[in-house]
Amino acid sequence: MDCCQLPHTSDSIWTRMLIARCSKGQNTTLSISSVPAILLAPAPLAARQWLAVYNAGHIIGPWFSILSSLAFGYVAYNQDTSSLPFKLNIFAALAIPSIIPFTFAFIMPTNKKLFAKAESLANASLEDKAVEKGVPKEETVHQLVDKWGMLNLVRTAITGLGAVAAIWAAVDKREVVSGSLGLRTGAGRMG
Repeated sequence: MDCCQLPHTSDSIWTRMLIARCSKGQNTTLSISSVPAILLAPAPLAARQWLAVYNAGHIIGPWFSILSSLAFGYVAYNQDTSSLPFKLNIFAALAIPSIIPFTFAFIMPTNKKLFAKAESLANASLEDKAVEKGVPKEETVHQLVDKWGMLNLVRTAITGLGAVAAIWAAVDKREVVSGSLGLRTGAGRMG
């Protein structure tokens, strides 16, 4: 094996998939766990909580995407270009980091509105029920956080497609799915 070639072992396959799934898992958790909890809070607190969640995750998410893309690109580079695993790994290498331009195009406008809300409501009382009185419903903190959560689920779907392609590529590999299943006995059982 070439010194720079990634081995086609189950460990290397699972390592690549783990990187992709971490990105997908982070986004899924934000939309399914964090957003509903944030929506329970009064508007000033919800804006601060969203900002805290954003600050905790916005650095690591793009890096997971980039690392996943590099890993799948590297694996594809070492495969036969006419093979299905090559095509699936190329798809994964392109799909997963596509959440970065998606974020800039579709999520960033909502982020900017939520940044402004967090700043403008920073000193607002949590008991003030009229803190957003007169604000169009679609521009309230709760609606913006909900919209952000839904757009984030789209990001999850995008990374999910990449992860599924990577899993398919891994399972399609002849050395992974071929072979016999059974228990060996005797002195030659270890190979």
